[in-house]
Amino acid sequence: MLYVVPVSATPISQSSIPAPHPSKARFLKEHGFVAPGTVLFHQGQPSAPQFKLSQGCIALSQTLADGRRQIVDIVGPGELVGLAHGDKNRMTAETLSYCHIEHYHADGIGKIYSAIGEAMMRIEAHTMLLGRKTVPERVASAILDLSERFARPQRLRSEVRVFNLYLGRGDLADWLGLSLETVSRCFTRFKRAGLIDFEEPEIVTVLDLPALQAIADGAMPT
Repeated sequence: MLYVVPVSATPISQSSIPAPHPSKARFLKEHGFVAPGTVLFHQGQPSAPQFKLSQGCIALSQTLADGRRQIVDIVGPGELVGLAHGDKNRMTAETLSYCHIEHYHADGIGKIYSAIGEAMMRIEAHTMLLGRKTVPERVASAILDLSERFARPQRLRSEVRVFNLYLGRGDLADWLGLSLETVSRCFTRFKRAGLIDFEEPEIVTVLDLPALQAIADGAMPT
């Protein structure tokens, strides 16, 4: 579940984010895009209306008083945002890529229930991941999840799956409850085993979906 403010609203905590060139900023505003690295709002602020993320990737997180962050969910294209419970945001939302957010006008209560149900299933899966899965199982689960939602178009039909990895290693660590070094070692291990490949950290190719799925399900020794 994600809470987000209108694209036209003034972003929060922008002092640490480099301002885009005036012409680019004007283009983004006119076309409804938000730049990567933008904190849309913080936990504790008043909740916002419902929106739909039509393009991009947003991280939804909570932070403790000492600065420790837990990413609760990653929001991808087509997902409904702004499903608030109460009058205050319980999360912080930050864009991990250029994002296009559209106003959402629900034409039936069924769509709202469906969005809530999907969010609950993702939370249940994340609870199992954090509570019971091993390091390889967590990383494999994350790769499979992200590869489905952020797949890149492919001209030829192929058994492999290529996707944009918008999360840095630190973001993955905060999402999976691991250290940055542990995540990096696991990615390298999967690459050496021929399960995935990447020349650049932002583009990952899944080479062996069945094997990776078996690891994520705990059905293959790691």
